[in-house]
Amino acid sequence: FSVTVTPEKAYGPRKADAVQRVPVKHLMGAKRWKRGMIAQVQTEQGPRHVLVAKVGHKFADVDTNHPMAGKTLTFDLEVIDVRAADPEELAHGHVHGPGGHHH
Repeated sequence: FSVTVTPEKAYGPRKADAVQRVPVKHLMGAKRWKRGMIAQVQTEQGPRHVLVAKVGHKFADVDTNHPMAGKTLTFDLEVIDVRAADPEELAHGHVHGPGGHHH
């Protein structure tokens, strides 16, 4: 079966104001940068991937939108196995992955 997810329920709409100018020295992942490359920058919330939109000598404009923002996503799925929920999963109301729950 297929599932389609709208941008609002996935990574959100693209934000036009999500382009920021940063010093090239803050881009991590390559020595030379070109438009369209993915860079990593360190933020107050930790590392984040950005899309290089424009590169100058000292500064780069980076797009901080998620790469899938604004896109409608379609997933083709196949159920290959079904198992009964264990008592802990029933008590918590959701599935636990390998190694139990992590909340």
